[in-house]
Amino acid sequence: MPKLYGWVREVVPESPADRAGIQTGDLIQAINDHPVRDMIDYRFISADDALHISLKRQDQELHIDLVKDPDEDLGLLFGEEPAPFIRICANKCVFCFIQGLPERHTPQRGLPLGMRSSLYIKDDDYRYSFMFGNFITLTNMKELDWQRLEEQRLSPLYVSVHVTDPDLRRKMVDGPRAGDILGHLQRLGSLNIRAHTQLVLCPGINDGDYLERSIADLVALRPTVVSISAVPVGLTKFNNMLKVGDLPQLRPYRRDEAETIVAQVTAWQKRLEREIGEPFVYLSDEWYYLTEKPFPRAAHYRGYAQIENGVGMTRKLLDDWNRLRRKLPAALPEPAQITLVTATMPRGILAQIVADLNKIANLRVDLLPVTNQFFGSLVTVAGLLCGHDILDALAAFHAEHPPEGKRLVVLPRIVLDNPGQQFLDDVTIHEFQQRAGLPVIFVQDASELVELTHALAANALPDEPVIVGGK
Repeated sequence: MPKLYGWVREVVPESPADRAGIQTGDLIQAINDHPVRDMIDYRFISADDALHISLKRQDQELHIDLVKDPDEDLGLLFGEEPAPFIRICANKCVFCFIQGLPERHTPQRGLPLGMRSSLYIKDDDYRYSFMFGNFITLTNMKELDWQRLEEQRLSPLYVSVHVTDPDLRRKMVDGPRAGDILGHLQRLGSLNIRAHTQLVLCPGINDGDYLERSIADLVALRPTVVSISAVPVGLTKFNNMLKVGDLPQLRPYRRDEAETIVAQVTAWQKRLEREIGEPFVYLSDEWYYLTEKPFPRAAHYRGYAQIENGVGMTRKLLDDWNRLRRKLPAALPEPAQITLVTATMPRGILAQIVADLNKIANLRVDLLPVTNQFFGSLVTVAGLLCGHDILDALAAFHAEHPPEGKRLVVLPRIVLDNPGQQFLDDVTIHEFQQRAGLPVIFVQDASELVELTHALAANALPDEPVIVGGK
């Protein structure tokens, strides 16, 4: 009997489940005689209009029949995240993010390290790929997994290819069947499942001729492969210059090397634009920051299919801000100051936004780029900033620039976990605000930053930490 997923944490009022009498605390065991193993099963099976639900309520076995619209959500929220059912990765990728983390109990600032425990889960789960866009290697797939893909048509998936040369991929990924990536992608195609792919590039390892071959091989797998992203390897102070096997040491790209990558991929983009009408292979934003080259226009990204992988995120921010800045209030009723926190990589882009914000009368915005002390200065993205590093930077900045009157701290939403409660180092948002001594606001995008200025104009400054938009 497979492990069951469905302990009901909440029943949405007036939903089909509520009307049928399902209660908080029930354990959903099966729907239409199919065991509910995880969220994929729940979503897949509950899409039917007629449902026969088997559940356990305390010591009672109950059966409930209900009819709903096929597009109507059943209305159940579960008490277990899919994490207990996650497929743990068996690979040993040379640049694995886990290798860039400190040991779980390394002392930090005189205290036991409190990094978010989920960071140490090394997943390679096709269900997470389908639901959340996580990249998987396809090396850990079992025959039952392939059968489930065929049954449920989980498409698209997001696949870490890195290199298509079988021998080199075996060395880089070091996992079961690592050299069979092209065969695995072809099998996805036979199931009519599409794949967004990524190549994490490492200097002197899978670039150059290997990159040329990888792009050519993946282009040949259209329409199964629907996009390729090229991403530079991300290293921390814990795995920089790591030596694995007979491969060169891991290290960041130099600017001249990055320019070579940009030129190589751009040549492919121009060729593919002529041949198939789209660039198909995309550079992540880091390459443009590294080389100081202009970001392509929005049309280049064809709907931003890999924006969560850092492909086109900066262009979208710039375009959204240019469209929304005209909605900024002209003035605030009384003076206010904002310390806008960011990482070091996007500081130039954010400076343009700060310049527009400072045109609002009675508002002063200070940009605070935070150097990542915990992971090391090689890490320049906001999503890997830790609460302690931000607090230290804020304390130093505010010591030199004492707040005058109403002041608040604005941070990117991406520094928090999915529920919006904790930073990477397990500092909670309430602990953070208490230590910062100022109201703290989290914003996800340009529209939420504009929304914040209107809240200030209406004197609606909150006392508790707020995630604008609630995301």
